Amino acid sequence: MKAIEPYRTGHCSRNAEDSLRITRSRALLPPPEWYGTMQPWAVLLRNLRGGGRKTDARKLEQLEARLDGLQQEQAEGDEDALTRNPFWKLLSSPLGKDGFFARFMREIFDMQSSPEQAADTGIEGSSEMVSGRASRHALDITKALRSGMSVAIPSAFVGPEGGAHSYPEWDAGKARYRFDWTNVEEVAPGSDEPVFDASLLDPAPDQRLQRSLAGLCLGFRRHAGQTNGDELVLDRLIRLAVDLRSGHSGEERIYSASLRTRRDLGVLILLDVSSSTLEGDAGDRVVDRQVRAAWKLCQTFDRLGDRVAMYGFHSWGRTLVRFQHLKAFDERFGAATRDRMSRLSVAGYTRSGAAIRHGTTLLDTHSGTPFKLLLLISDGYPYDDQYEGEYADQDTRKALEEARARGVACLCLSVGSDTDAARLERAWGSANYLAMGSSSEMASRLREAIEQAIGAAARKTRAAV
Repeated sequence: MKAIEPYRTGHCSRNAEDSLRITRSRALLPPPEWYGTMQPWAVLLRNLRGGGRKTDARKLEQLEARLDGLQQEQAEGDEDALTRNPFWKLLSSPLGKDGFFARFMREIFDMQSSPEQAADTGIEGSSEMVSGRASRHALDITKALRSGMSVAIPSAFVGPEGGAHSYPEWDAGKARYRFDWTNVEEVAPGSDEPVFDASLLDPAPDQRLQRSLAGLCLGFRRHAGQTNGDELVLDRLIRLAVDLRSGHSGEERIYSASLRTRRDLGVLILLDVSSSTLEGDAGDRVVDRQVRAAWKLCQTFDRLGDRVAMYGFHSWGRTLVRFQHLKAFDERFGAATRDRMSRLSVAGYTRSGAAIRHGTTLLDTHSGTPFKLLLLISDGYPYDDQYEGEYADQDTRKALEEARARGVACLCLSVGSDTDAARLERAWGSANYLAMGSSSEMASRLREAIEQAIGAAARKTRAAV
């Protein structure tokens, strides 16, 4: 009692009713100095999503050391103050922007770089812009990390737990796989501000493209009510006999026949939404062309009756390859797909080998069709942290070989990119990519490329058997 005597607040209750009155009041009850500084813990529950696990003391010390010296803002929503905060300079400095801590904090805030740089460039939607969610929650996260409590971090940074999928990566220099090297997480699109004009999703279905792809991968299905066929339909035959005996002409469609009308194709559309796709003029950037092409393809395959899924992907190093869920195989194409599409987050890099492997797994396990097609819409070539040049090219081509060995046809579509053909061929191989100036060229060029890709996968499967 003597130890806490100096810290009494004068708000001690005498009974239960008095305690309830104090609790409901707005009276300040400051804790004693020896208790330490109380910081809000609830902000972590609101901001740190992704199924992470708690970090250990060593990692918390590292994060705390990096945060040391940051200013404490008074207004949570003051975005102008956040722009001037040295917190942003730490994450955007030439020395610190590629470190673990910078990448970790950028992923938490769903951002790319500092607001000051975006203002200097003057390019709307450039890779230097920071999303609104970052500026709103920066102060919350800074305070929470300094609270001394256990911090939950996204699972992709700590391993394959919490729903992440692990895949190997091919190291061509050592001619061997790096097992469990990459992690892929499926997430819902979460951009607060639309990256592209929603009118890109408004045009009517492309009838030319639909007619072009209508004959792909058809299977036989039995149809009754045919004028010719290989079997008689008994009830129709009886109805015709009754009509003729009663003086009517009757319906002569009394046969059933096996017709090639069943759709046997499963398609997964994989949309590259890395920050490099933001290049170009406003309204005609690479991302605008790619989104238009992906939406048109998904709409066409769905109208044809094919099993179709669509995801957007980007990466932040080998431990975080994000699949943004746009449409699953068992979901209907409609308003929900459009809403997810409008909230696509465009950021990061292109670790295409991991994306192809995860897309192949989804097709193999969920499409439920004899023919499977992976359509990767990308601005060109693979690139990520420690994933570039010959290493990235060889891993990408190895992932394509693995997909074909599992019976999955792969085709990379480059829409409106300025990447030269030689560079595309090094990354994808001569038979695995199709470069187009705009999505309007798909009606005349896409079917032949898809047929070649499906044929290559079938040959690979037969050779393995």
